[in-house]
Amino acid sequence: MRSKEDSVADSSVESGRGDTGMNDRRLRFWVLLSLIVVASFTVRLAAIAYWRTGAIDKEGAEYARLAENLRNGVGFVGIAMPGTQLLFNPLFPLLIAAASFVTHNYEWAARLVSLVLGALLPLPVFGIASRLFNRRVGVIAALLTILHPLFVNLSFTAFSEGPYITLLLSAVYLVVRFLKHSSTWVWFSVGAAFGLAYLLRAEAVAPFLIAVVFALTATKGGTAVKCKRAVAAIAAFLALASPEVILIHRLTGKVLLEGKSTLFFDLGTRILSAEKSLEVDHQLPDGQHDDPPYAPNVVWERAGLSYQSAAYKWAHFAIDTHLKGTGTPMRPNAEVIRETRITLKDSFHLVEKAVRHRAPAVVHQLLSSWIGPPFLPALALLGVLRPPWRRPQAASRLFVMLVPVASLVAIFSALWDESRYYFVFVPFVLIWASNGLVEVGLWTKASSAAVGWRIVARPVVSKYIIPGLLGLAIIIYPVKGVRILEGYFTSSPSSRLEKDVGLWIGHQQNHTVRIMDLSLPLAFHADAQWVHFPYCNGELAIRFLDVAQVDYIVLRRKEKWKQYYVDWLTRRIPDRRAELLHVSPDADAEFVVYRWHRVDDHRAKDSGLRSAPF
Repeated sequence: MRSKEDSVADSSVESGRGDTGMNDRRLRFWVLLSLIVVASFTVRLAAIAYWRTGAIDKEGAEYARLAENLRNGVGFVGIAMPGTQLLFNPLFPLLIAAASFVTHNYEWAARLVSLVLGALLPLPVFGIASRLFNRRVGVIAALLTILHPLFVNLSFTAFSEGPYITLLLSAVYLVVRFLKHSSTWVWFSVGAAFGLAYLLRAEAVAPFLIAVVFALTATKGGTAVKCKRAVAAIAAFLALASPEVILIHRLTGKVLLEGKSTLFFDLGTRILSAEKSLEVDHQLPDGQHDDPPYAPNVVWERAGLSYQSAAYKWAHFAIDTHLKGTGTPMRPNAEVIRETRITLKDSFHLVEKAVRHRAPAVVHQLLSSWIGPPFLPALALLGVLRPPWRRPQAASRLFVMLVPVASLVAIFSALWDESRYYFVFVPFVLIWASNGLVEVGLWTKASSAAVGWRIVARPVVSKYIIPGLLGLAIIIYPVKGVRILEGYFTSSPSSRLEKDVGLWIGHQQNHTVRIMDLSLPLAFHADAQWVHFPYCNGELAIRFLDVAQVDYIVLRRKEKWKQYYVDWLTRRIPDRRAELLHVSPDADAEFVVYRWHRVDDHRAKDSGLRSAPF
C-alpha cells in the first residue's frame, strides 16, 4: 500500500511536469510570434530594396509636412490647405515627427512609421484568426498577411491606411478576446485601442460603436455589469479623443468628433450644385463660364464621379471674381466647418446619389485584381459558411464580419472613389480565406480517401501541398494589380523625376517659396508651400498668381486641367513676368517650369536661376 508521502511526491512530480509543459508551450508561442515579426520585416525590407521608391505620395506629403510643422512649433498646419488641418487626425503626423528624430528626414520618417506598423500587422491577424478558429488558421492568416503584395507595398509608402489597419485590427483582436471576459478594466483597454485608431483615422468611430453594442449584448453578466464595461470603453475612447474635439470646438464653435464628415458634406453639395447647373445651361455657378471643350464634361462614370469632370474641379478649386478661393480645399478647414449647415434632406440626397452612382464602383473595386480574385473571395466565402457557427465563437465571428461592413458604409459618404478606401477589407478577407484553405484541405483528404486516391489522400498532399498552391495563387495573382495602383505608381521609381525637379527648385534659394502645381509631392520635396491651379478662366488665373504669391509654376504635359492650362503648355504663359526655365533639353519633358516674377518680389532680378541638371 502506497504511503501518504509517496502520493505527495508523485503529485509534486506531475505538477512539475505540468509546469514544464506549460512553459514549453509558452516558449513555442513566443518563438512563433517572433518568427512572424522577423519574417514580416525581412519581406518588407527586401521589397524596398527590390522595388525602391520615388517621390512621396500626395497624401504622405500632407502628413509629412504636418509632422514637420508640429515639430517646428508652427502648429497643425499642412501643405494642401490653408490654416489648421481638420481633415486629418493627429496621430500619424505625431508618429512621423517622433520618427524624424531617427531619420532626420520627414519623408523617410513617414515611410519608417508605415514599415514598423505594417510589419506588425500579421500579429493581430494571427490573434483574430486563432480566436475565431484555431492556431493553424492563425498561422496561415499571418503568412498570407506577411506575403500579400498589398500590405508589402503599403509598408513603404506614406499612406495612413497601413498604420490605421494595424491599429484597427489590434482593437478588433481585443474585442474578440474580451467578449468572454468579465473584467470591466479590460474593456477600458478596448476603448483605448479604438481611441488610438481614431486618432489615426476618424473612420474608427463606427467599429468602436459596434464594439460598444457587443459589450452590452454579447458579454456575460447582468445589465449593470454590461453597462459598466460599455462605460469604461467609452470613457477611455473619449479621453483620447478629447484633444481633437477641443481643437475643433475652439476653431469652429462646434462639438464634433471629426471634421472630415462636414468637409465631405460641403464638397458633395457643391459638386451636386455644379452638376445641376452645368446640366441645365453648361454654366458654372456664380456666372463662371467654363472653357470649351470642358463645359459638357459632367461625367458620372461607373467608378463614381470623374476626377476630370467640371463639377468636381469647380467644387474643389474654384475662385470668385475677387480672386478669393471658394472651392472647399481653397478655404481654411475651420471656416468651411463653421459655415456649413448639415441638413437631413441634403444628407439623404448625397447618400442616395452616392449609392446610386458608386455601387458599381464598389463591386468593381472589391473584385479588382489587386485584391486577389477569383481564389481569395471564393475561399473567404468558404471559410465563412463551411464551418457551423456555434455559440462560443458566433458573437466573435459576427463582430469581425460587421467591422468591414461599417467601413463599406463609410465609403458612400463621398461621391468620388479611390482604391485605398478598400484596403481595410483585405485583412478580414484573408482571415476568412485562411479558414477556407483549411477547409479545402479537409475536403480534399476526405474526398480522395473515399474514392481511393491514396496519394492525394496523404496529409502532406491534401492538407499542405494543395492548400499551399491555392495560397500561393492568392499571393502571386495580385502583384501586378497592386503595383499599378495610383498610390504606388505615383510614388514608385518612375516618379523620381518629380522628386528631382522639386529638390532642384528647393536648391535655388534659401527661403520658402510657393509653387503652383496640380499635385503635392513636387512642392513638398522643394520644401515649398503649395498652391493649386484655380478653376477659372485664363485672365483670372494670371491675376491669381500675384494674389497667391506664387514663385514657381509647374505644368505637366500629360494633364488637361483647363483650357488656359493647355494654352500655357502650348503657347507659353501670356505674361512677361513668367520666365521659362529649361528644365530639360527634351521637348517632350513631362514638366515645364516657370519662374513667376511678382510685382512685389524684389528678389526676382537677383535670383541667379540656373538650368536644372536633368
